[in-house]
Amino acid sequence: MARIRGAALIIAVLLVTATVPGFAVGAIPDARVTITDASVSPTNPTAGAPTTVSATVRLSAGSDSAGTLERVAVVNETGATLASATGLGSLSPGETLTVPVTVSFSDPGARDLTVVATVADADDDQATVRRPLSVAVEAGTPQLTTNAAGLTAGADSDATVTVSNPTGAPLRDITVAFTDVAGDRTRQTVATLPAGVSQPLNFSLAPATAGERDLTVEASYTTAAGTRATTTQTRAVSVAPLRDDVGLRVERVTADQQSAAADAGGVGGIAGALGGGNTLQSDDEDAAGGQMGAVRVTVTNFGNAAIEEPVLVPRLSNGTTALSVGRTAVAGTIAPGATESVTVDLSGAEAATLRLAVEYTIGGDASTVVRPYDLDRASGAVSVTGLSLSADDERLELSGNLGNVGDGEVRGVVVGVGEGEHAGPTYPNRDQFLGTVGPSEFAPFDLTAQIDPENVTSVPITVAYTTAGERQTTTVDVPVATDDDGDGGRFLSGVEGTVVGLGVGLLVTLPLVVFGARRYQ
Repeated sequence: MARIRGAALIIAVLLVTATVPGFAVGAIPDARVTITDASVSPTNPTAGAPTTVSATVRLSAGSDSAGTLERVAVVNETGATLASATGLGSLSPGETLTVPVTVSFSDPGARDLTVVATVADADDDQATVRRPLSVAVEAGTPQLTTNAAGLTAGADSDATVTVSNPTGAPLRDITVAFTDVAGDRTRQTVATLPAGVSQPLNFSLAPATAGERDLTVEASYTTAAGTRATTTQTRAVSVAPLRDDVGLRVERVTADQQSAAADAGGVGGIAGALGGGNTLQSDDEDAAGGQMGAVRVTVTNFGNAAIEEPVLVPRLSNGTTALSVGRTAVAGTIAPGATESVTVDLSGAEAATLRLAVEYTIGGDASTVVRPYDLDRASGAVSVTGLSLSADDERLELSGNLGNVGDGEVRGVVVGVGEGEHAGPTYPNRDQFLGTVGPSEFAPFDLTAQIDPENVTSVPITVAYTTAGERQTTTVDVPVATDDDGDGGRFLSGVEGTVVGLGVGLLVTLPLVVFGARRYQ
């Protein structure tokens, strides 16, 4: 009987405890729940990119009942939860469940993390387990190094950006762009940048204004995890004002130099630094053919922006292009500090002097630099001599000789009476064509003028001619004699019809302008 009473007492106690919370037989102890594994993907996580922490939770086979995996969390060193996953499903005794949790790290460096898993039974009694996890976070964004030291306002300037991949995995589809400046080339792309590799990219920028300003570079890329990300870098730069400074050097090319250039297959450059805005002309008289043949024109860019499409244009003294020589391209582009040369044959230029102009574009605007050049051509010079005048009331006849006192011939000579205050041309000999007059030769002429005999003091004579390819016109005033008889100075009073010989030695010589070596600022 005692054994029966003892068994009944035990059964009664069990029935009572089964109805009291916390004494349920199915409660899951913490020891029955374990995190068997925790891993990260990618293996080398990078800052700014998503990282997946995978936790495998197991319910021991010795558990009395199934449980519910309520939550898996990733916690940092300070106890703050970085990310968590909830409502993950049930676990039968002996079963495992792997849960991914995605986190992100803003900065590179070592991280001591904790993975926390919580399992509850049917009565919501919870068992919590922890597993430490150490992670080394690498710099995930591409590193940008910008070099934009030579920016010039209003002109395309070179700049470079070096893109480096500091991660342990390739970065793909990288696009690097300057976001706040115009230019010919402000965007570059890289298909794939392997781990640990750097690649320089070239840009062409054209800031609108000079001064200090911020320059922003943006890099968009695809991470090793396949996500798209963007990083930016801003730095202060100095933009210089545009400086247009182009110099010309002109020197004769001897026959030997021309032959050497022909053998070399083109035009040779001139090495060495040249003074800004220089025009140099050789004083050497080269009997081998360097005096009147080819010249070498060297263009040097002393400014701080590239000059585009420079063209040499030989001009006559009146500003027109010397068509017998024509235009000559110097180069496509001349960078700051660079020099380009071109050889031009000027032997066909029918002029004593030329103005050698280089036309180019800088900063989108057209510009020109002009330098004179003396061809040392023989030129003619005219002199009116042996002049005699014969008056008949208001009619004056002039006779004389036009002599050439220069070294070259004068062609297309026309001599005539000009328009004066009290004198002008009249028929039959208003003007006269004399043609060509060689050096030390002369040609006679006869002219007729209409005059005011009461007031005239001189009669203008004009001479137009061509020498060394240039058309020249000059005027000389021929003085006339008057007879002051008290009635107002009647012209040649009392001797009308009489020939009066005036020994007028009038020298009208074309001025020859010789340009020596001098600096143009």
